[in-house]
Amino acid sequence: MVELGLLFIACAYGVGAAVGLPLYGDGAYYFFRIVVDGTPDIPNFRYAAVLPQLPTLAATWLSTDINLLRHCFSMSYAALPVLSLLGCWMVARRRAPALILFPALFFTLNQINFSAVSELLLCLYLAWPYVLLAGLYPRHPATWCYGAALAPLLLLLHPLAFGLALFLAAAAVSAARSADDAPRVQRAWSVIAAGLAVSGMLRLAWTLIGSNSYERSFADASQVGYYLLPTTPGQVALMVAVCAAAPVLVPLRSRGTGRSMGPWLVWLLLPVLAAWVGAEILAGDGVKLKAALIYPFGLLFMGLALWAARASTDRHPARRHGSGRRYARPFAACVLAIVLLTLAKSAAWWTATRGLINATASADGTCLVFGPQAPYDLQWPWMAIIDNWTAPIAALVFRGPWPIPLLLPKDGCTLLRQTGTAYLTAWTGRPESLLTTRFGPLRHAHGECAGEPGCLEPVGHRQ
Repeated sequence: MVELGLLFIACAYGVGAAVGLPLYGDGAYYFFRIVVDGTPDIPNFRYAAVLPQLPTLAATWLSTDINLLRHCFSMSYAALPVLSLLGCWMVARRRAPALILFPALFFTLNQINFSAVSELLLCLYLAWPYVLLAGLYPRHPATWCYGAALAPLLLLLHPLAFGLALFLAAAAVSAARSADDAPRVQRAWSVIAAGLAVSGMLRLAWTLIGSNSYERSFADASQVGYYLLPTTPGQVALMVAVCAAAPVLVPLRSRGTGRSMGPWLVWLLLPVLAAWVGAEILAGDGVKLKAALIYPFGLLFMGLALWAARASTDRHPARRHGSGRRYARPFAACVLAIVLLTLAKSAAWWTATRGLINATASADGTCLVFGPQAPYDLQWPWMAIIDNWTAPIAALVFRGPWPIPLLLPKDGCTLLRQTGTAYLTAWTGRPESLLTTRFGPLRHAHGECAGEPGCLEPVGHRQ
């Protein structure tokens, strides 16, 4: 039953990858850097963020087909949460299959976020299988190797990763203390605890001293609320429901009855609330990179999962605890919620990218101005998902086969005519000729069609 649910989740993420959902926001910029510059993007010195970009970079050596590369990029990032959840199940299924409910709840709540390339979320994806390994297989060398590999990755991923590193270090200290009868195990956990603690402290010092102006801006009083919190009633209700469901999973059985615990009304509400949030998304509400409050809730769920895992192994170290079927209904509720939200986001993104294609295809001239109220085609509520700073890049990435005008912000069209350089953002200027080579035929800024079929002579750019 759980395997079937994981298959449904993988299919939903596959749909999202097929329509290019991971290119929302920063994802479009990362992809642009790989395709145009031939180098992965390393945002704000977060060096480990390059790892999910490597498959797309390798693909550029084999093909220049923009559609193929786009699918490769999308699949690479869409695979991260799927592989994390699959890894959790592979760890838990023999010893304590009911523990899959903890990561399932986290991934349900994670659907509030739109960013697929977030380094903060990548930290959590990497940590979830390790938490279950540490709880269920504390004496296995694979657990120790995983913990040792996590320490440098967390240091090089996100400014807030120090919290996760220190949490995992505390868990390793606890594991070392509980291994009094096995000095070898105690030494291994002590080394892991030291490595994670050093990683956390270095990351904390880096965050406090070395953060750039962009990272410090999120600590501003005017920004911190937006950065932390969800923005719609449906998202808040979903967060409350998920957080109400998590604590009652410990212990995983009700006293004396052997039945699975859980407020069934809450479990039944998860798909209903997911449908509500999905409707908000399709209407253009609640579309944002991420609500960082997911992060402390993720740590809370990990702590509960670790507690439950150790409780089960302490009682019966070698026995299988619980039945996957017993927890099928709660897991099915999480699966349904994840699938509904993923498909809703995918539908909203597909609608918006088609609208962006039509906006460029129907425009006159060689350059289209992008601003707070232009193009008019992007001002409908359901276009909010794409009407952000990466829209000029997305117009190139999601484009029809005909020559199109560039979509440029502010005075970009004037600069293009004067210099031949297209400033897709204030800091992203590339020669028009290079964009033509990488993304296909454009309507030239100087009115030269160069014999390209369907190319239109400029009749004045859109205001």
